[in-house]
Formats: sequence, C-alpha cells, structure tokens
Amino acid sequence: MAETSPDRGIVPSSLDELLRPEKCALVLWDLQNGLAGQTGETPRLAPVWRKLMGAARESGALIVRSRHLAPRPELMDLLTRWRITRRTHGENRPDHYMQPGGQDTAFLEGFEPEPDELVIEKSVPSLFHNTPADARLRARGITTVLLAGVATDIGIDFTARHAMAYGYFTAVIEDASASYTREAHEHAMAILRPSVFVASSDEVIAGWSRHGAA
Repeated sequence: MAETSPDRGIVPSSLDELLRPEKCALVLWDLQNGLAGQTGETPRLAPVWRKLMGAARESGALIVRSRHLAPRPELMDLLTRWRITRRTHGENRPDHYMQPGGQDTAFLEGFEPEPDELVIEKSVPSLFHNTPADARLRARGITTVLLAGVATDIGIDFTARHAMAYGYFTAVIEDASASYTREAHEHAMAILRPSVFVASSDEVIAGWSRHGAA
C-alpha cells in the first residue's frame, strides 16, 4: 500500500502508480552509430525500442532522445581531450570524435527522431548537465523518467541518479538497456536496483495502457 504524507500527498509504492502517460518521458539514450551502434546487443534491443516507441506514441507519453556531441576541438579542455583519448584507445583525435555531421553522431538507421520527439544534445553522460532538459520536462508536467538505451553503466546510470537529484521518479527499463559488455550491464543494474525503479518493457507498456484507459 502507498503511504500517505499529510504534506506531500501519496508516496508511491510501485512504478505502476507513476505510469500516467502524460506524466512520463521515455528517454532513449544515445541511439547513435558511434555509441549504441557499437554494442553487439543492438539487434536484440532494436525490436524492444520500437515496441516502446510505438506504445509511447499511442499512449501519449513523451519520447526524448539524447544525442552526444563533443565540443569543437578548439573549445575542448584538457579533461575532455583526456576522456576522448581513453575512449578512442589512446588515439588523440578530437577533430573526428563525435562532431556534428559525423557518422558516429548520426542516429541508428530506422531510429531517427520524429518531429514531435524532444532531442537533447549533451557532451557529458547526463541528460541534465548544461542542457535544457529539466526546463523542457517541467514545461510538459513530466514527473517520471524512464530510461532505455546504451550504456547502462555510463549515461543511463549518470542520468538516473541526476534525474532523482532533480526530483523525478526514475526507472530503468532493463530489457531495453545494455552496455558494451554483459558484465558491465549486470554490474550497473546491481548498483542501480536499490536506488531506482527497475521494470521490463512489457510492464511499462501495460502501465501506460491501464492509466491511459482510466
């Protein structure tokens, strides 16, 4: 049973209570060639992403896309260059890493955003750091953030925690998320599970359907 607080209303006891579609944002994390496209899990995940997107569109839940873009090389600080060098296995090539118009920043084929989706461009593994995400979500009355995509142990982990710091109920859709290794995904989920809601895509879609029909 949900607990009642005299000052703050009803405390939810399950994710299902938070799945009113108009209050939900489905965040599809980094579905880009250079990020999600680099995991061997993409063939398994793609049908789940499509299913979630179709259900979100049908129910009225907001679809949000993160898009990673690196700063222009002349604007990169030393830390950013260091991170890129590690990410590219020692290659110091900021001129080519995650630049606008590049192949690695293009969305996966078949997953290009629709005009009514919200695209948030960012340069670190959080949807909320130095972006308009919080303002855009609050303008829509969003209270629940549902995360899916790649990678569980990097951007999904960061964003899940950051979303909670901003006051959003947060859930990771486990069967719609992956890392670059199975071990990294499982490790991240073990750490996240005590802190956020964890659900399957079917549970989320069923919740949207129930609340949408109410």
